[in-house]
Amino acid sequence: MDKETKDWNPNIAGQEVRLKANPGQRGMTTGKNRQSGSQLLVQVQFSPNEKSYKPYNLLELCGEPEGIPDLLKQGRFSGSNDLRKIITFEKLRGHLTNIFYSMESSNTDFYPHQFKPVLKFIESPVGRLLIADEVGLGKTIEAMYVWKELQARADARRLLIICPSILCAKWQKELLNGFNISAEITNAQGLLQKIRGLLETRSQNSFTCIVSLEGLRPSANWEDENVKGARAELARLLDKNTATDELGIFDLTIIDEAHYLRNPATANHRIGRLMRDASRHLLLLTATPIQIHNSNLYQLLRLISPEDFFNESIFQEMLEANAPIVRALRLTWRNPPDFAGTQREVDKALQSEYFFKNPTLHQIKKDLAAPEKIDNEARVRLGYKLENLSLIGQYITRNRKRDVISNRVERAPQTLVVHFSPLERQIYDYVTCQIRKQTQGQKGISLFRIITRQRQMASCMVAALQAWSQKGILNEFIQEDELFWEDFGVSAQLSTDSEEKPDWDIPALLFPEGKLNYAQLEKEDTKYKKLVEFIRQELKKNPTEKFVLFAYFRGTLHYLQRRLEVDKISTCMILGNMDDKQAVLNEFETGTASVLLSSEVGSEGIDLQFCRFLINYDLPWNPMRVEQRIGRLDRLGQKAERISIVNFSLVDTVEERILERLYERINVFTESIGDLENILGEMTEQLLIELFEPNLSVTDRIRRAEETAMAIIKQRAEQDRLETEAINLLAFSDRILGEITKSRDQGRWLHPEELHSFVEDYFARYHPGTTIESVPNKPQVFNIRLAEDAKVELQMFLSKHQCSTPTRLHASSTSVTCFFNPKVAGTMGKRNELLDPTHPLIQWIRYRYETAAPKFHEVSACQLESRDIQHHNIDIATGLYVYVIHRWSFTGLRTENQIASKVARCADGRMLSDERSESLVSLTARKGKPKPNAVNLLGDMERILAAYNDCDEYLEDAFNRAAEDFEVENKNRCDVQQRSAEDYANRRQSELKERIERFRFESKLQMIPATEGLLNKVNRELDIKLRAIAQRRDISLDQVQLAAGVIFVE
Repeated sequence: MDKETKDWNPNIAGQEVRLKANPGQRGMTTGKNRQSGSQLLVQVQFSPNEKSYKPYNLLELCGEPEGIPDLLKQGRFSGSNDLRKIITFEKLRGHLTNIFYSMESSNTDFYPHQFKPVLKFIESPVGRLLIADEVGLGKTIEAMYVWKELQARADARRLLIICPSILCAKWQKELLNGFNISAEITNAQGLLQKIRGLLETRSQNSFTCIVSLEGLRPSANWEDENVKGARAELARLLDKNTATDELGIFDLTIIDEAHYLRNPATANHRIGRLMRDASRHLLLLTATPIQIHNSNLYQLLRLISPEDFFNESIFQEMLEANAPIVRALRLTWRNPPDFAGTQREVDKALQSEYFFKNPTLHQIKKDLAAPEKIDNEARVRLGYKLENLSLIGQYITRNRKRDVISNRVERAPQTLVVHFSPLERQIYDYVTCQIRKQTQGQKGISLFRIITRQRQMASCMVAALQAWSQKGILNEFIQEDELFWEDFGVSAQLSTDSEEKPDWDIPALLFPEGKLNYAQLEKEDTKYKKLVEFIRQELKKNPTEKFVLFAYFRGTLHYLQRRLEVDKISTCMILGNMDDKQAVLNEFETGTASVLLSSEVGSEGIDLQFCRFLINYDLPWNPMRVEQRIGRLDRLGQKAERISIVNFSLVDTVEERILERLYERINVFTESIGDLENILGEMTEQLLIELFEPNLSVTDRIRRAEETAMAIIKQRAEQDRLETEAINLLAFSDRILGEITKSRDQGRWLHPEELHSFVEDYFARYHPGTTIESVPNKPQVFNIRLAEDAKVELQMFLSKHQCSTPTRLHASSTSVTCFFNPKVAGTMGKRNELLDPTHPLIQWIRYRYETAAPKFHEVSACQLESRDIQHHNIDIATGLYVYVIHRWSFTGLRTENQIASKVARCADGRMLSDERSESLVSLTARKGKPKPNAVNLLGDMERILAAYNDCDEYLEDAFNRAAEDFEVENKNRCDVQQRSAEDYANRRQSELKERIERFRFESKLQMIPATEGLLNKVNRELDIKLRAIAQRRDISLDQVQLAAGVIFVE
C-alpha cells in the first residue's frame, strides 16, 4: 500500500480495514478506540455479531480493490482457508461443467461405470437417455445421480418415478436409504391433484412421487372429454401442457422396466409418450439387451427422440453413417494412435448427409492435419468430440458385467440329493398326475396359475398340503401379481393392455384329505433333514457363518423358520411389503442369526454381499429368477472370492429330471447368464405345456428339455454376438471409465469436508452465536442450532426462494441433527438433515456470499505435507510452487463454466501438466494449511512473478483454444436444436390435425376448438423457440482470475 495510505484516522466510522497479517479478514471501523499502554486499539466490526479491538499498527485501509498481481507483488497473502472457500463457493454455484455434483452424494460405493449415464446426459441434445445396463449394475443409482446433477445445475424440483407396482416400495426405500430423499407413493388421482395445483399457481412446488405404470395407463379413447376417470383426465392434462424451457410439469421422469413400453399400440406406450412430452427430462431404464437390428431397441429410442428415430429404415441409415465415426474413435484410442486412419474415417463420415455440414467434424479434420501437435491431452479431447458425434450413442448407455467388473466372484454350485420316503413319493406322484390333467388346453397365465401348485409342492410338501387343506386354493400365493414377477419375470397386469385385474381363480385340487397324516409327513420330511444336516456341518466349521435361503412360497419360509428355531438354528425372515426390511438385515448381519429366510420380492433392492452361502430351497421355472437370487450376493461389493450356491435335487421328479438339467446346461449356477428375459419367455411357456402333457413319456419330456436347453444356448451365443456388434457400433468407450476415476481422484466433486469447513467458517464470521457440535461417538454427525438472527435471515430467504429440500433449522427451538457425509452409517433415511448443495442452509449461505457477504481474499500462501501428496499418488517433488486459477465461462445455446488451474515450480520455472496442476491445487484446497510469515520465505520475488505470468499466459492461450471449440460446438448444437424444434412441431401438428379429422369423422365437433387451440399453441411455441436459438448463436465469453498464490510442498 502507498505511504500516504498508511496513516489513517481511526476516529472515523465506516472505513473498511483489514488485518495486515490476514488480508482476508476485513471489517468496518466503528469510530471508537482506546489506549492500552503504548498501543492504540481500534474497534472493528467484522460481522453483525462480532466487534473487537485490534492494535492500530496491525490494521490497514482496504482502499480500492487491488488486482491479484498487485497483491502478489506486495506479498499480501491470506491462508489456505480463503483458497478453500473460493473453490468451494465456485462449486456450490452449480454451474461448473467439469464437476460431478452427484459424485459421493449418496450412501453408495463408487463405481466409475455408474457415472457414464451422467456424462451422456449432460451432453444429451434432447435431455433424454435410455439406460440399458445389465441386472445388478445399479440403474437406480445411475438414475438418481442424474437427478442430483439436475438439482445442482438446473434447480430441478419435481421428480416422477414410474415403475411396475411391485417395485414402488423398493424405489421408495432406495431413495430414502441411499439419497435421503423422501418419496411419496401415489396414484393417478393423487398425481392429477398435484399437477392441477402446480398449474393453477404456476409455483415452483417441489415433490418426488412414485406411481405404478399399471395405475397410470390411459384407455384408447382418453382424448374424448366425455371419458371420465383420473387416468383419462391426467392424460388430457399432460397432453395440453407439454414441457417448455421455462416450465415442465416434471423436471425429470424416470420410467423403470421400460421394455413394457416397447409396443407402440399399448396403453403403456401411450403414457410413455405423454410423460415424455410433459417432462423437461426423461430417463428410460431397462435391462433389455442391445441388439441393433431388433425393433425393440428402435421403439425405445423412438420414445427418447421421436424427431430423430421416426422410422426404422432411417434408423438403419443412421447406423451406417455412424460406422466411420466409431472406427475413427477406435483408431484414436489405439496404442499408439493411428491418426492417419482416423483422418481417413473422418473423410468417409463427412460424405454422409448426417455429417457433411457438421462444424465439429470439420474442426477435427483440421486438427488431424497436424498430428504431431496432438499430445495425450489433445487426444483425450479429440476422443470425447468423436464420441459425442455418435448418432446413436448420445441417446443410450449400456454397461455389462463382463466389461466393468474385474476379478469377478467365482460361483461354486453344490447339490444336496434328496430321496423321497414312500409316503412323500405317493403324495408327489398323485398331485403331479392331477395337475397334468388340469393343464390340458391351458396356456399363458392360465397355465402358470395351475403349475404354481407343482411349484409349491416341490418347494415344501408339508406347507403346500396344509395350505390346500385350509384354503382349497392358493389364496396367499396366487392372488398377488408378484407370483408372475418372482417366478416368470413378467407382470400379469402389465403383460395385458386391459385395465381390469386378471382373473385369479383356478380349479380346486381334489385330494383325499382324510388320508393325510401331517405329523408323520413332517417327521419324514427328507428335504428338511438334508438342509439341517448341511447347515450344522458348515456351522461346525465356522460358528459365525451366514446363510441366505430363498424360497418361492411364503408357506415354505414360515414352515422352515418354525422348524429351524426348534432345532436351535437362529433365523431372520424378510418378505414382500415388510415395513422395515433394513432392520431385519442389520440384525442378520450383526446379530446371532445364522439363516436369513427370504422370498424373491422380499429381497428386492437389498444387498447381501456379506454372505457367501446361498441356498435355493426351490428353483423357479425361469432361470432369470435364479440369476437375480444369485445377484443378491454376486454383485458390486462382494468381498469373498467364491460364493457357494446350494441346490436340492429331488430324485425322480419333474424338477430333477427337467429343471436341474436345463439349468446345468446353460451354466446358470456357475456364471452370469446376462439378460435372457426375452429369450426365455416363449421357450419356457412352450416347455411347460409339453412337460405337463399327460400323454408324454418320461423319455419324451427329458428329450424336450434337452432340445430347449440347446436352443437357449444357441440363442444366448447369438445374443452375445449381436450385443458385441451393437456395443461396437454405438461407440461405447472404455476410456471414459478411466477419465471418470481420474475426475474423482482430482477432486472434481464436492467433498463433505469442503462443505463442513464452508459452513463453519460462515457462521464463525457472521453468526457466531450458532453452535455446531459433534454428536458423542459420531464425529461426522453434528447437532446444529442457529443463532436467532441466523434463523430470521434463513426464514426470510425461504419465504422468497422455494427450496426443494425441507429443513427445520430455522424453526426448531432445539438443535437439529445434521451431517455432511452421506456415507456415515446410521444417518440416511431418518430425520437427520443431509447438508448437500440442495439443502436450504447451503443455498442461503451461497446466496449471502453472492449478494451481501464480503468477497474472499484471492492470494494465499499454503503449505502441504509431502505425505498427503504421496497418499493421493501425485507425482510432485518437494519445493515451492506458484499457482493460478481461472474461471472460464462460455455462453451460447447453453452455458459452460469450468475452473482451470496451472502450477509452475519456482526452482526452474517448469510448468506442471494440466492434470497434475489440477490435482495439486485441489488437494491444497482440502488439506493445505496456512504458511505463516510466507512473504519472508519466498526469496526472489521476481522469480515468483515470472512463474505467475507464465501460468497466467498459458491459461489465456488455453482459454482461447477452448473458446474456438465452444464456438464450433455451439453452432452444431444450435443446428441440432433448430432441427429438433421444427421436427417436434411438425410431429405435434400432424398428430393434432389427424385428431381434428378424426373428431370430424366421428361427429365430435365440440372437441375440435380445444384441439385447434393446442395447434395454435404449438405454432407460437415454435416461433419463440426459434427466436431464442437465433439469439444464442452469438456466443459470449468471460475469463476471470479467481485466485493465485504459492504452495510450499514440504
